[in-house]
Amino acid sequence: MTANCKALVILALAVCTMSARESAPRAKTQPGFYRLMLGDFEITALNDGVVAYSTKQVLPTATPEKIAKALHAAGLVDPVGMSYNAFLINTGSKLVLIDTGTGGKLADSPFFRGTGRLVANLRAAGYEPEQVDEIYITHFGPDHVGGLTRGNERAFPNAMLHVPKGEADLVFHPDKAPEWTKHWTEFWRGLLQPYMDAGKFSSFAEDGELTPGIRAMATKGHAPGHASYVVESKGQRLIVLGDLVLLGAMQFAEPTLTSSFDSDPAAAAVQRKRILQLAADQDDWVAGAHLSFPGIGHVRQNGAQGYSWVPANYGIPH
Repeated sequence: MTANCKALVILALAVCTMSARESAPRAKTQPGFYRLMLGDFEITALNDGVVAYSTKQVLPTATPEKIAKALHAAGLVDPVGMSYNAFLINTGSKLVLIDTGTGGKLADSPFFRGTGRLVANLRAAGYEPEQVDEIYITHFGPDHVGGLTRGNERAFPNAMLHVPKGEADLVFHPDKAPEWTKHWTEFWRGLLQPYMDAGKFSSFAEDGELTPGIRAMATKGHAPGHASYVVESKGQRLIVLGDLVLLGAMQFAEPTLTSSFDSDPAAAAVQRKRILQLAADQDDWVAGAHLSFPGIGHVRQNGAQGYSWVPANYGIPH
């Protein structure tokens, strides 16, 4: 074979290789649901997106040395991707959604860019929005309530919406609300109004059972009416934290680290410590709205004041 022929063969092979690569483009997607069984209840974690945050922005009192050490130990670098998670509980008789994601709202904000995937992941998990019977809200952060509506309509048309009274008061009694919340009053009212008009809205005060196997637990601090939820079936328990922990790489080990997003940082730290201790003592499952997806695992005592995070081991629900 002449040199020219060899060159042509090599060129042809290169072209074929490039064509093969071009015929299999990268998917550029990530599965956005995860499922496990809690007794007889099916728990499905739903991801709404991931947003990168500077650790100092989230935890302003953390020193650069602490940040560098903690992120290195966790295999992370700044800015850290923060998952936006919601949780669907199938009790066998009801389908309950805890938080609703952003609904793609405020997409121009760096805090919400790339979110709005919850409904697509709900469908990927085998459910439709029309099947959701009840919605429980942890608090009025836009990444927790933005998904309540699609345009001016209810995104979950058959669901009864349950909201902690301390959060509902921010809308219905804005004159008594903290000054910073007043910017959001009309945004929140627009989300709630379609449910109110349909007779599908209620608020609840403090702790109490909302449906068999699921009860609310007042954890005020991150937000004025912040609630967590305890899900229990056949002696197994899951505590849905809401926003008690925002950056797990640091706040488990040092729960006194407060967040710039807490409305009452001192109260939020007290609740974080209380619930993490409860989960560690009782060996409960824990689910966090901003823990790395799927955000489900266990908490272990680690020293006198700290904890460690043990993410769920992957398994196939039966």
